Amino acid sequence: MRRLLALCGAVALIACNNTDQPDLQITLPTTEANVVGTFLLRSANGTAPPYAIPTTNGDVLTLLNDRMVIHEDLTWADTINFRRDRFIDGQSVGEFSVTSGTYNIADGHINFTKTKGGSDKFIGAVVGNDLSVDFNGRLFLYTR
Repeated sequence: MRRLLALCGAVALIACNNTDQPDLQITLPTTEANVVGTFLLRSANGTAPPYAIPTTNGDVLTLLNDRMVIHEDLTWADTINFRRDRFIDGQSVGEFSVTSGTYNIADGHINFTKTKGGSDKFIGAVVGNDLSVDFNGRLFLYTR
């Protein structure tokens, strides 16, 4: 249970501490109807992976990759792989986090709702092979 809580905290750190303050003026394009596919993270708030995220306990999380899969049955899953460089003993440990949920398409956007790994709601759009996600005022760009 502690490991699960730590992983959920890591995802929150990635979303909340990545590089800069949130850009509260994000305007996503209108999504296409075909949103199904596997998308790999290209950048998060303007930074391409891998990138390091300091934590409050002195550890450093390095996001290695992120894969978001949007399914035809109106569900999605996001898998994040990262490395934790532990301050206390200097060891590096590979870790991953999986969140998932449901979505619908309305008002020109994909409306995502987490059902595993939290209860956040966020929006996205697919245009061509690109998925743009606005998560708490931060722009995440993926490619199919």
